[in-house]
Amino acid sequence: MFDTVSEADFKSAMKNLAAGVTLITSVSRTQRGGMTATAVCSLSAAPAQLVVCVNRQNATHQMIMESRKFCVNVLAADQSEVAHRFSNPHARTERFEHGQWSVLKTGAPVLMDALVAFDCELGEAIDSGTHSIFVGRVIGVHAQEQCSPLLYYRSGYAGITAHA
Repeated sequence: MFDTVSEADFKSAMKNLAAGVTLITSVSRTQRGGMTATAVCSLSAAPAQLVVCVNRQNATHQMIMESRKFCVNVLAADQSEVAHRFSNPHARTERFEHGQWSVLKTGAPVLMDALVAFDCELGEAIDSGTHSIFVGRVIGVHAQEQCSPLLYYRSGYAGITAHA
């Protein structure tokens, strides 16, 4: 075992790490589910793979494990309300009521007006701490690049007004 900083100190420090906001969505049997997440990054381009970190207590985790498919929907700057809806545990039934939802190859829910959506098959799941690290093989992409991304920074949402 190794020493680490306290959970409170870690969370306080992590507020200074700006991150893109995503919805991780999945479907198990006929039930759709999803969550707001910032712990997402690319792993490799050949083959195309993403890394997504999901708390094992989250209902979406179980859906991904059962179905072995998920979609990473990268939110645009004007989609903070969707991010709030998917992070609110009391709004589970309302999560898919707003926005245009569809599917690509896996059948996982895709927000069609997201900045980009990565349709993934689960390649690997690695347990670490309270989370699983999911490696997703990207088998489909839907993008509309004219938008700016939504960011999460210091416990709030922000957009980029201009970029190089």
